[in-house]
Amino acid sequence: MRNYWDNLLDDQTIEKEDLFLKVRDLYVQYLRHLYNDPKNIPDVRIHFSADRISIGDETDSYPICTVERGSNKVTYSSIGSVLDIENFENCYTWFVDRVFVVFDFREDGISPLQFITASFWQELFRQIQISGLRKLKIHYMYEMLIASGVGEFFYGFYRLDISFLQTLAALTYEGSYVDCSLIVPRYDSKPEERRTARRGMDIVFRDPPQFSAENLRQIRKLMELSDKNTALVISEQGKIRGITREKARMSECFVRMWGNLCWTITYDGTKKISYYDAKYHLHAAGASSDDLTRILRSMNGDLDAEQLQKLQEVIAEASRQTHGTILVIGSPEDTAAESERLAAARSATEIASVNLYEKRDMISCLTSIDGAVLMDTSCNCSCIGVILDGDRVVKGNISRGARYNSTVNYVTRRAQLDQFFLGIVISEDGTVDAVTSDRITRIILRRK
Repeated sequence: MRNYWDNLLDDQTIEKEDLFLKVRDLYVQYLRHLYNDPKNIPDVRIHFSADRISIGDETDSYPICTVERGSNKVTYSSIGSVLDIENFENCYTWFVDRVFVVFDFREDGISPLQFITASFWQELFRQIQISGLRKLKIHYMYEMLIASGVGEFFYGFYRLDISFLQTLAALTYEGSYVDCSLIVPRYDSKPEERRTARRGMDIVFRDPPQFSAENLRQIRKLMELSDKNTALVISEQGKIRGITREKARMSECFVRMWGNLCWTITYDGTKKISYYDAKYHLHAAGASSDDLTRILRSMNGDLDAEQLQKLQEVIAEASRQTHGTILVIGSPEDTAAESERLAAARSATEIASVNLYEKRDMISCLTSIDGAVLMDTSCNCSCIGVILDGDRVVKGNISRGARYNSTVNYVTRRAQLDQFFLGIVISEDGTVDAVTSDRITRIILRRK
């Protein structure tokens, strides 16, 4: 007797295992549209119930089939309950006709990825039912499905309309595109428990306007009052209450809009998703400042606690640069040699040595021009506007810009010459990557 999946395929030449592997491959392709670097795609596991669950039957277990990213093997196991599946509470789970599929993307907590996955599977299942596995035409819908999932997540949890956000991000004011921040509260579905907890705003509007399309022009004008460090605060009632310089709280999401159809949303404290280059970008889970300490120590094990703290404060200050920048950090000897070489080649602007920790208020000025800032592990800098040169020794990542690719290539090339540098790449969307000769790590900084 043929099982549920065989009947769904309606093609005697295709086994259900082929369907499971095909779903896995399509899903991984789908995730490639979300992550800039394929290395950041999570180690996905997809669990399929091998056949219909016999509701009411006295049985201790029933079989499931599991496929994983990076393996063409379909494994079978038995579970007593779907709750026995590892990480079940954080997965996307689909039930229909007494069968289930569980997508485990190795995340903790509710995230847009669950809603993005739901959009993918529902459309894929619909197409299999209508056209069969051989005639799937889902790849051209990836961006549409991703947009649907992102929209559902942020409207459901924050009452934030992503379509309206896109409209605001496309508007100009006196010829300039948007450069502002918004703080949006988590939505509570119980009206009696909803209340505005935020206090102590810098500016409060007596007649707060509604944050909706009806007030589009007024909202766009008010956004000029905001920037990277000053945010408009949206109330739980959907009105713009005022302006604050305080950071967003765990229960709020922080929206950073930084150009024509360019924005980043930080939610749950550290998780991020961005939109730019006409695509959504889901940021990989970042390393913490503690991991940055380990990276710095791996470069130079002699660094003491005071040096590590000063380096991290300089990096944190540089990360505030709106247009992004690069810091290149090395030993005093390697940095001095490189400063001399680059200045002689007219590939950098040489300055009298300055300690960037002591001159932290000047970092935004020094990083405002094109090129990298070269500094040693004691925070001394004598070169700015550095053009990172060198033969191409690593493959580029076309989904990332020149800043990222040139840093990866430069750091790798100098390591081949026994000069070991750490590159800190700060993107326009506020993400920070630590680049060594053997690894690239996304960093989450603790800013004061």
